[in-house]
Amino acid sequence: MWLFFALLTPLFFGIVITLDHYCVDDLFDHPWMGVITGSVASFILIIPVLFFAPLLDWENLTLPLIALSLLAGCLIQLSQFFYFHSLKYSEAGIIAAYWNMVPAMVPFLSFFLLEEILGLRQYVGIVLLILASVIFCLIDVTLQTRWRAFFLMGMASLMQAMMFILQDVVFTEVSYLVGFIFITLGLIFTGLTPLLFHTVRRTVQKNTKNILSYVWIFLGIEFINLAALASSQGAVALGKASLVAAVESTMPAYTFVVSSAFFLWKPTLGDLRAHRRLPIKFSIIALMIAGVWITAM
Repeated sequence: MWLFFALLTPLFFGIVITLDHYCVDDLFDHPWMGVITGSVASFILIIPVLFFAPLLDWENLTLPLIALSLLAGCLIQLSQFFYFHSLKYSEAGIIAAYWNMVPAMVPFLSFFLLEEILGLRQYVGIVLLILASVIFCLIDVTLQTRWRAFFLMGMASLMQAMMFILQDVVFTEVSYLVGFIFITLGLIFTGLTPLLFHTVRRTVQKNTKNILSYVWIFLGIEFINLAALASSQGAVALGKASLVAAVESTMPAYTFVVSSAFFLWKPTLGDLRAHRRLPIKFSIIALMIAGVWITAM
């Protein structure tokens, strides 16, 4: 059963990344608008969860844990800022592949922040992941902007890796739903903070009509994103974390397939570039899977 959830997770994320790419290309005047629309959608979707707040166990919650939860949410949005900008410079599948840099960064950050010792296998896995990411950058057909996308996703992955470490600390002390609520609140507050600036509000106001016309897409993206997170957590609960991580690292393959399928169905939603060099792309994904599996062992 864990394998079913582990295979479902990258499919959901593949759909999310493909639709995010469509939003950046066709709906947003500026990539950072994805951070704001995502925050609004998250706020709408978290409201039903807040009704269950009185039923949750708040006993272990402390001010430092609240601060760490809010900071984790802040890091998620900072990561999304770099992620949305990277979508402007490369195809969805390659951007999805760059997310596999996160498993390479987490052990390093754990070593420096938590003094966790790395083994030889972790170093081998990290080298494979970094090598695969660089190869993906080299085969990127968007020659003039590929390194820009690579470095933007490097920053996004670093933020995500830091978030995972903070999230691990939070969830060892409080229940999942309590941590989820405060992390999501941190995400929402950070994403809406730019609206305090007049130039940002003016830009958003100019795009309000267009945004409202496609509000169902933004809500759908956030709903699928939450479904992916739930599926991932279900896989970890039922199976072995290292195997789940390895299976979920197939996300780029799903993204290439989803983007290709969307292109055949409705060209504006997909990306013609997803069809190019597929054998090479899937070979690199196999290298990434090996790197994730070795790192997570």
